[in-house]
Order: sequence, then structure tokens, then C-alpha cells
Amino acid sequence: MAEPVAGTVLGGARMTDRIVVPFEGPGAGVGELTWGQRKVWTLMEQAGTSMSMGGAVPVTDGRTVRDLASELRFFMCRYASMRARIRAGADGGLIQEVWGSGRAELGILDVEDDGDPDQAAQGLADQWEATPFDHAGEWPIRMAAVRSGGVVTHAVVAISHVATDGSGIGVMLGELAERDPVTGEPKNPASAMGPLELAALQRTPSGRRQSDASLRHWERLLRSAGPRRFGPRVDRGEPRYRRAVFSSRALHLASQAVAARAGTSTSSVLLAGYAVAVARLTGITPALIQVVVSNRFRPGLADVSHPLSVNGLFMVEVADASFDEVVDRTRRALALCSKYAYYDPAQVDELRARIGRERGEETAELSCLFNDRRLGIGVGVEQPVPVAPSRQEVEAARAGSALRWGKPFPRYLDKLMIQVGAAQDAVELEIQVDTHHVSADEVSALVRDLEALVVAAVSDRDLPTGVRPAPASG
Repeated sequence: MAEPVAGTVLGGARMTDRIVVPFEGPGAGVGELTWGQRKVWTLMEQAGTSMSMGGAVPVTDGRTVRDLASELRFFMCRYASMRARIRAGADGGLIQEVWGSGRAELGILDVEDDGDPDQAAQGLADQWEATPFDHAGEWPIRMAAVRSGGVVTHAVVAISHVATDGSGIGVMLGELAERDPVTGEPKNPASAMGPLELAALQRTPSGRRQSDASLRHWERLLRSAGPRRFGPRVDRGEPRYRRAVFSSRALHLASQAVAARAGTSTSSVLLAGYAVAVARLTGITPALIQVVVSNRFRPGLADVSHPLSVNGLFMVEVADASFDEVVDRTRRALALCSKYAYYDPAQVDELRARIGRERGEETAELSCLFNDRRLGIGVGVEQPVPVAPSRQEVEAARAGSALRWGKPFPRYLDKLMIQVGAAQDAVELEIQVDTHHVSADEVSALVRDLEALVVAAVSDRDLPTGVRPAPASG
């Protein structure tokens, strides 16, 4: 199955050894990129990176190099997007070629006797994250085993965003875990909807009708909103592009309580709170937010690996309303946002430019974003909620809330984004921000305001947002 080879360079990082992993799989051919791939490709070009996903994962279950080689072979055989290479076509546009067979490489990185395996694994993960993929010349997945004393201590993986997204990785890991423990065979047949098949489907009349309907939704919201979401740029020095994580058990409990009362998802509650908090910060209403939508709720797309998540456009009026009213409006607006988050990204770009030309002003700013990354909570999909916690339990939990700042970005494309993640009995909000538009102090105030709002709403269903109507302009 796999062949050991002498040391090599993999993804710009020098390995001690490597194992060549042969593979074969269905879906071979040449064709256009899907809508999701084209959107990601544009973002990667703007960011100057492959926006890769993965990292260093400790191996504590005794898996060997051969086991990891088997996992890499599973990914390569099962998922056509892992076998796709992207290059310029004859007309200068992008095309992808899905290979029916080939050879991948599992790197092996041995740590010296006095070395630190954790540090070595994280160093490799960081190097791979900083090294863009050669999409025409390498597979969009890099994988390595880190060994110390001959024992595998970590698996390090990096996957280009053009090959998958967060939900796609969830599909891959879920199907890997479901393999037959003896034969290694997958539990279910692979999805027939590879990237080439989906790209072809999106070019059909049915696919065009879906994109056209989405564009009508976008146009309606863009024409009813002012061009600005935040105030003018203010030079606050460096680092300009920062990230922070706000961890809150109180927000976890409170969002469950409000969701249970409103008969909606915690995702809707958190998005409603975010919309109110941003409106309080900026004085701009209604709230206009790009929401990341997985699109895997669509027929035939639940089990694909290639990127489907795109930004839907969400608008909600938060002025002169109670928070429960905003939650209800959010639930309904989020359903429309999800329904119309499936489109040709080039058409949306053309629409925004056209509206800007017609107005004789800057194209509407769409630099406020929201992404709920928690497994099992898909935007637009309502989830059952547990029994609501008591007000006393929620209030007591606020003492443990904490905001910590992490490593800054060298470059960031938007102005403010909140990504929702799950920790142990807590909600984690990762904030990504351009501090020249939203300062670090304003970020701290924003997340504390969001938490206080949702916590207060646990015991006050008529809680006013405190937002008054204002012109939608900066």
C-alpha cells in the first residue's frame, strides 16, 4: 500500500523521511470550479494565502506511521477534491483536473532526543499554514507524522481552503471514524457529487435559476441599506489586524435559555445579540451582516468534502424593539439568508458594482460577518435545545468570562467578524478585527455588551434593545 522513501521536502518543510501513498478514486476529469471554490479562490488571492485548515493533533491512541498513511490514502481515494489540481485554462480562466489515480506523500518528522515534540509539531503546522499551496503542482492536502523515540506523537495536517471548508472537514473526519475497524472500508458509499459534477449542475438552467433568485434577494437588501457599516478609518498603529477569543459559560447558558423560550436555535439568539451590539456600537441600523452558510442542507450535498460554505446576506431591524422581537426577526431573516446563500459569486460582485455606479457612491460595505462553526448547529437549521437554566445559574457564570488576545494577522480582508465555537460548557467567540475601524477597546465593549444583553434577556422577555432608528450611513 505504501512505500518508504528517503527524506524530502514537503510543503516547503524538510522531512526526515516520507512514505509514498498510492491512491485511486472516481470522478476523474477536467472542468470548471464550483461556486464555492471560485469564491474561496478569490478570497485566497486577496489574502495572499491558501487559507489552509488543519493543525497539529496529538496522537495518544498508539497510531503508527502506517496507520496515518492509511488515513491519507482514505482521504485521497474517497474525496475527489483532494485529487484536484487547479490551473489556468486555454481561455485564461481557471479549470480543475480531478485525477483518477496518483501518489501522495506522508511526511515523517523525527524529533531529536532532546527536542520537544509539541514544539516541533506546532512549528510544522505554522510553517505549512504560512506556505501557500502550489495548486497546479501539488495535492491540496499535506500530512505528516511527528515521531519522538520512534513513536508517533502528533499528526500534522494542512488542507487548502479551495479543497474543503469547516463542514467538509467534519464530513471527512466523521467518515474516517466510521470505517470498518478490520477492513478499513467506509461505512457508506461515497457522495456522487464531486466538484466536477457540482460545477456542471450549477451551469444547468436549474442552477442558474437558483443563482438568479439569490441575486434578487441580495439586490433588495443592498438597495435598502446605506453604504457604510462602520465609521472612517483611524490610524491606531500596529498590530492593525488582530484576533481575540471571548469565552463565556454565561453566554452559553443564556443563549440556551432564550432559545428555549423563543423556540429557535442558539445560533439565532447569538446572531440577534451580535446585530444589536454592533448597532449600539456604530449607531447604524438596520444591521446588515454577511452570515456564513454551510449549504449542506441542500439535496445531495450533505456528504461532500469540497467547499460549499458561502456568505449569505442577512438584514434585521433592531431599533425600537425588544430583544425577543429581534430574535424572532432574526429567525425569519436567517431562513431567507440561508435560502439565498447559493449563487454565482461573480454575479454578486457584478451586482454590487452596478448598484454602486447607479448610486454614484461607494459600493455597499459588507465587512461585518458572523460564522457559527459549532458542529451540529448549521445556520438556517433549527436545533433542539435543552431545559433552560435558571437566572441565578446564568448570572453566577459571568464571573468566569474572559477575553484574551491572540496572534495578530499579517493581513485581514474585513473589518469585524465573530466566529462562534464551542468549548466545555461555554461559548467561544473568536473576534477578527481591523482595529483601524473597530478598536481593541471597542471589541472588548462589544462582546461584554453582547453577553450582558443575552443574559438580561433570560429573565426579561420584553427587554428593550435601546437602539433608536438612525440613517444607514457612516
